[in-house]
Amino acid sequence: MLETTPYTNIKSESVLIRSGISRGPLYHHFRNFEELIATAHSQIYKSTVEQFTKQLLMIISGVSDIATARQQFTSLLTAAFSESTVSQRRVGLGVLHGASSSPELRGEVASIQEELNRSWIEIHQICIDKGWSNLRFTSESIAILMQSTLLGRVFDDMALTQMELGAWIFTLTGIFEFLFLNAIA
Repeated sequence: MLETTPYTNIKSESVLIRSGISRGPLYHHFRNFEELIATAHSQIYKSTVEQFTKQLLMIISGVSDIATARQQFTSLLTAAFSESTVSQRRVGLGVLHGASSSPELRGEVASIQEELNRSWIEIHQICIDKGWSNLRFTSESIAILMQSTLLGRVFDDMALTQMELGAWIFTLTGIFEFLFLNAIA
């Protein structure tokens, strides 16, 4: 329901009817309705961000040359930031916004962010091991920078005049190349 309806419009009765369970089992697993919403939001967010980094990790682990890494990264970005993924990106932004006012959601998101940071750090380390990566930056700073850079597409989604997808992909690929595929000691 969260993928199609703002969480403020979802009522516990709607969830009970749609899920086919009664109130007792729902509150056996969750302290309150807000915890249910926080858990659902965090799972949506986690699946979205995890999918991208897992695919990127597979790409970087599986290729042996920079040209192939660049090409496959560009293909991954094109798929991840297509028009069909706009609603996923907006849900992710909603989760981040919700975490600012919900302690339950903030805890869930913090845990997901730690996992996401570790994934980006692992990607960077693989690039270092292959002799590709720019060593001027720490893996931790790259992890945060890449997350914030990718989040930028959500802001563009909401702009009156949006950046052309090809230009966006070209820019992100350039950032990726500079940080991951540009071995400067």
